[in-house]
Amino acid sequence: MPEARDITVLIVDDDPVVTATLHAQVNRVLGFKVVGIAHTGHAALAAAGRFAPRLILLDLHLPDLPGLEVAHRLRRPDQPPADVIVISGHHESAAVRAAMQRGALYYLVKPTRAGTLEQTLLRYAATVEQLSAGDRFAEQQEIDRVFRSLHLDQAARPKSISAATEQAVLDALASVEEDVSAHELAGMIGISRATARRYLEYLAERGQVEGRPRYGPTGRPQHRYRVR
Repeated sequence: MPEARDITVLIVDDDPVVTATLHAQVNRVLGFKVVGIAHTGHAALAAAGRFAPRLILLDLHLPDLPGLEVAHRLRRPDQPPADVIVISGHHESAAVRAAMQRGALYYLVKPTRAGTLEQTLLRYAATVEQLSAGDRFAEQQEIDRVFRSLHLDQAARPKSISAATEQAVLDALASVEEDVSAHELAGMIGISRATARRYLEYLAERGQVEGRPRYGPTGRPQHRYRVR
């Protein structure tokens, strides 16, 4: 039986080798426990009703029902609420878009490396923890932080980038309507201009911040940034 703190997981895939691999990978992640495995769509719906897992890892290719149809049926009122992360061999944008439309929180492409799955699960756990408090979000930035915790790989952050300063930069950018320069940002949060520029360039590379040049009277461009 899973412990009270565990996030329960149902694995749905028609390949026994894949389900065995995912079972081992998930159970190695602290705070997660596999409670069921299903190899067909109908078995997945039955298992979801029986075990009421918090998270379902769902393949799109199943022998009896399309995975997207399973995802759709999982959202019916007679099914216990569950989050879905798709794990599929399909790379097409149409498949990803359709999975999102059926409520999938994330989409992983097979073969899924153990490290990639682990980081996805840990991000999911962090999101669940933030939403479990049950409090009303006071600011838009707090809601933004929840979505970022699910979709951004915090393990990939360079050592020169601290989580606290990164969040301070994002909060400062979100608090103003106009774009800002590295110099202006530095004054807003009390860091050097070089540090501000380093964080802005890092966030721009990750797609969280949009940077664009603005040309002044001298013709020299000044790069200005804002949250996407």
